[in-house]
Amino acid sequence: MQTITIILNIVIVFLIKVFDNIIGTSKTLLIQKNKSVLASFTVIISQIIFYKLIDIVDNDGKYMIYVVAIASGLGTYLALLISNIFSKERTYVNVILSDNKKEMKKLRDFLKTNKITNLTTDAYTKDWKKTIAITAYAETKNDSKKIDEFISNSDNKFKRIIEIQ
Repeated sequence: MQTITIILNIVIVFLIKVFDNIIGTSKTLLIQKNKSVLASFTVIISQIIFYKLIDIVDNDGKYMIYVVAIASGLGTYLALLISNIFSKERTYVNVILSDNKKEMKKLRDFLKTNKITNLTTDAYTKDWKKTIAITAYAETKNDSKKIDEFISNSDNKFKRIIEIQ
């Protein structure tokens, strides 16, 4: 009977800590999205759980520290997974440069064919040769993968900077 109680206690602490880390990671995500009231609420809940767990860990021995540590990692993983599932698609702004104007025109045509919004402007190389610069707005992960594939399949060297919005 005592073994069942110990196992049940471990499972309960594990689940509580997973939930605590989901809340804690959500707090960080809410802060990044400037949702101060919700972030504050998650801090309150997380702190209550944390201090209650300290009592349990202190009373139940050293093995409980490992249970809590593993649960913390799992909770963080689950929070990020949930966030990615429910977050909107992001726009990946790609600023793409190359000294090879001909290859940049191929990229521009590729973007147009794939209906990926882009802005093409005149640019200059370090040697003051005229080329073009492209800012491509990949609105889906699939669009971003298409740009990745074009660049990786090209023998040309590109300079690419990606900003996620």
